[in-house]
Amino acid sequence: MNFKQNNIPDFTSSFPQGYNRNMEFIDISKKDAVNTALLEWFASAKRDLPFRTERDPYKIWISEIMAQQTRIDTLLSYFERFTRLFPDVKALDAASEDEVLKAWEGLGYYSRARNLKKAASEIVGAGRFPETAAELKKLPGIGPYTAGAVASIAFGQKAAAVDGNVLRVMSRIYGSDRDIADLKTRRLLENEIEATMPEETGDYNESLMELGALICSPKSPKCMICPVRDLCSACMEGLTEELPVKTAKKKPRVVRQRGYIVIRNGKLLLEKRPEGVLLTGMYGLPLIENDSSDQDQKTALANLSEGSETPPVLLGTSRHIFTHIIWETEVYLIQADQPDHKSNIDRPDRVAEDQTEFADRIAAFSADQLDHLALPTAFKKMLALYDGFNSAD
Repeated sequence: MNFKQNNIPDFTSSFPQGYNRNMEFIDISKKDAVNTALLEWFASAKRDLPFRTERDPYKIWISEIMAQQTRIDTLLSYFERFTRLFPDVKALDAASEDEVLKAWEGLGYYSRARNLKKAASEIVGAGRFPETAAELKKLPGIGPYTAGAVASIAFGQKAAAVDGNVLRVMSRIYGSDRDIADLKTRRLLENEIEATMPEETGDYNESLMELGALICSPKSPKCMICPVRDLCSACMEGLTEELPVKTAKKKPRVVRQRGYIVIRNGKLLLEKRPEGVLLTGMYGLPLIENDSSDQDQKTALANLSEGSETPPVLLGTSRHIFTHIIWETEVYLIQADQPDHKSNIDRPDRVAEDQTEFADRIAAFSADQLDHLALPTAFKKMLALYDGFNSAD
């Protein structure tokens, strides 16, 4: 690996003499000892989790999708609620998309919930749950990691499940300086794991995940209680803070915008977000980006302010971080009343999917209707400013 070319500090000068930095990922000479130590540790130390009590592919699948970007201790209540509402794949298929999105509320990444619904329909249509990673990857929203996890844990298939935790653990155990942000590294490790994994494929994959979650953390790993510390190259050579090697991500793009809490005739106006934008198809506060043309802003603001005799009131600023974007939103309150016969936005069902004009994407919701609506966290933060405004009066 060329550290200078990739702008990564060349810390390998501190590696022991004779260290082969072009080695393949897994060291065959110690893989059996590593695998045995991991399995023995996992058998006694694994957490008691609801999706581990049985090898139910449906529940394993749901848990793995939820676990993306969410800590296990956080997702447990969501998992229990979701599987109570939709206990099996047939129940998920029979539910409406709105019901699924509402049950997903709080986890974010609503496209994942939509893909769960689509995949459930395909599974029910096929009459069986796919058992191999290759079959599972054909379903909407399932990538190599989730496919490998479900195939190995539920069906005992020889399939790797490589995520960030596994890349970190294996980089340290085998002393690899390969860049884990490089897709080639992930594919190399997947191939080598599948070639060397023990018969207990599900337990093996889970042991790597568990070790990364509980002991081999990104910072200050708990090496003193690690079951493979005597086999770990990074631990033995004092390189746990240097490994794994990972090139820095691009900084998230900051979007500065204005959000409007519009109360009209006692109802809250929300916009159904159009195709091709963040949170597509979800309802949220109307937003106007600061870099929109002046005419666009004037037209949109005129639509929102219809019936208001006072200018918008600034409530404060809300900040929400997505994976690649940061929203910095000035939140304004508009209170407007108008006769119902003048309003084109008095019912949520007036919003048609094929309408693209800003005003036609706006619908009015009562407090009762809001209780049944999946509202993304970014917009809940903005609405919290309105609650604060009321309490200050």
